[in-house]
Amino acid sequence: MPDTTATPPDLPANWPNSDCSFFVSAAGLRWHVQRAGTGPTIVLIHGTAGATHTWSAVFPRLARVAEVIALDLPGHGFTTGATPADLSLAGMAAAVSSLLRTLEVRPSIGVGHSAGAAILLQLAAASPEITPQLLMGVNSALVSINALGQMLMPVTQSVFDFAPVRTGIATLLRSGALARALLRSTGTPLDPEQEARYVWLLTSDTRVGAVLRMMSRWDLTALQSTFPDVRIPVTLVHSRNEPWVPYDALMAATCRLPMRSVIDLTPAGHLIPDEKPEMLADIILSALTTLAPRIG
Repeated sequence: MPDTTATPPDLPANWPNSDCSFFVSAAGLRWHVQRAGTGPTIVLIHGTAGATHTWSAVFPRLARVAEVIALDLPGHGFTTGATPADLSLAGMAAAVSSLLRTLEVRPSIGVGHSAGAAILLQLAAASPEITPQLLMGVNSALVSINALGQMLMPVTQSVFDFAPVRTGIATLLRSGALARALLRSTGTPLDPEQEARYVWLLTSDTRVGAVLRMMSRWDLTALQSTFPDVRIPVTLVHSRNEPWVPYDALMAATCRLPMRSVIDLTPAGHLIPDEKPEMLADIILSALTTLAPRIG
């Protein structure tokens, strides 16, 4: 088993499911991971600017019947040590693959919210030997970028690599007003505690810098070209009225996935794990049941 360290003081005491948190080194990063439960393994990967708190209510429901692993992506949450190369789509997938190997697991199901779905599909293309038996994307950002990305895409990668630019954007976010406006644009009503966690993450210069570099390095067109070769089931859990990822465009791009299925959770905003955790957990557990013969 990998060497891990106890939860250090830099993890807030009120962080959701912090009793399941630990830190582990893999791929040159110091990862924040949450792990609980026994049985088949479910891996949860958050989206851009998120962290393990995305799954705060989903995680314990799944842990009643399965081993659940949630992680903070490179540069996000409490995972540190990311280089610019780690923040590309291929870099993130490679880092996650290394972490799963370090944890000595091959998941039965991988669930990715928003950009997390893209990472799982990149993992399927690059590391089939560690790929989950089933992938599930929740409001999957496979075709378009979110509101923050639409603001920033005209700016080149080299500009995002210029520290004063990243600092300037982080300064705009630091007051919290812009961060709250971005959260409202997701269409998901958040309670004060949920909102406060997202705002806190979005007012960190280091984390905002990682998000900006991440979005400037992703190539979704290249990822889409791999879809015909994905040989595992992919379930898209999506809301038709969520404002950040257009449903019709997603359906058009993913029709080339050989084993695609779609579950409609309309009405819902972009942040389904926060908005409908019970329904999402039930969908994941139902999918786990379909894999039971192969798991056994």
